Amino acid sequence: MRGRAILLLVMMWSANAVAAQIVDATGRTVQVPDHIAHVIPAGPPAAVLLEAIAPDLMAGWPFPVSADARALLSPDAAKLPQIPRVTGHDDVSRQIDTLKPDLILDYGTVSPRYADLARATQQRTGIPTILLDGSLAKIPDTFRELGTILHRQDRGEMLAKFAEALLVLPIPNNHPKVLYARGSDGLLVAAPNTDVTEVFSRLGWQVVAPDGQGVFRPASIDAIKALDPDMLVFSDPAMRETIAHSDAWKGVRAVREGHALVAPSLPFGWLEEPPSVNRLIGLAWLSGRDPVTLAALSSAVLYDHTLTPAALASVLSDVRSVHP
Repeated sequence: MRGRAILLLVMMWSANAVAAQIVDATGRTVQVPDHIAHVIPAGPPAAVLLEAIAPDLMAGWPFPVSADARALLSPDAAKLPQIPRVTGHDDVSRQIDTLKPDLILDYGTVSPRYADLARATQQRTGIPTILLDGSLAKIPDTFRELGTILHRQDRGEMLAKFAEALLVLPIPNNHPKVLYARGSDGLLVAAPNTDVTEVFSRLGWQVVAPDGQGVFRPASIDAIKALDPDMLVFSDPAMRETIAHSDAWKGVRAVREGHALVAPSLPFGWLEEPPSVNRLIGLAWLSGRDPVTLAALSSAVLYDHTLTPAALASVLSDVRSVHP
């Protein structure tokens, strides 16, 4: 996601044009049809991006979306089926054919690995495949670019301005050590300098994690205690109960001082799960903005859904304001 490749959109239109030349974030030139009726999101980040701009063009969700999450989406998005995940799987070509896509959209980290994956996906399926840069700073550009590709320029521009407004919010001038973890036990810790911890990096927070390999690393409470983070942030709602009933967790300084947070997770995580445009909400929340306002506003703008008071309470579920 930290790749320096810049997505250039060069539209080659004429009165009789039937395709556009897209130079995507990998530097590949891809011929994209002028008329796009069906788009397959290659993975979860691409699906959340596409849902924000054109859910009516989505072939489906390439990951399970719960009934609780679907209830917080637009009708077009809520009714979509689950479909196979395209990238990295060699046995889905027949299933892809039945969906009759005009375009495969990937979104996320720009690296040689993902460039090769986009190239291989297009070669295997015969469907134009583009990868857009998923870094936080590029979100406004990505909204505009995808809006142009899909002929949803007005929608893309509105979302781009929303993203720009959140990205320029002042950030508190402090730099706590933070540990971010998944799982109902809070012991799957995210590594620094990854797309799942980019929100913290943009805030200037120091992400700490046990030594190891991979984006997520197994840990113990003793190991977390030794890292001594100033703040703990968890993705799983079950961690509220885990911490409340665990003497071991109460031995961690951040828990004792009331600096353990559980990020909202509906319809998608505010910090990641997946690491897509939904991270804008978490960025604003952790910089000290009111979570009630953020939940209501982001639902209306990103997901085209107006929250009822009951739904708002469900989304927030005891989340509190952050004052790092």
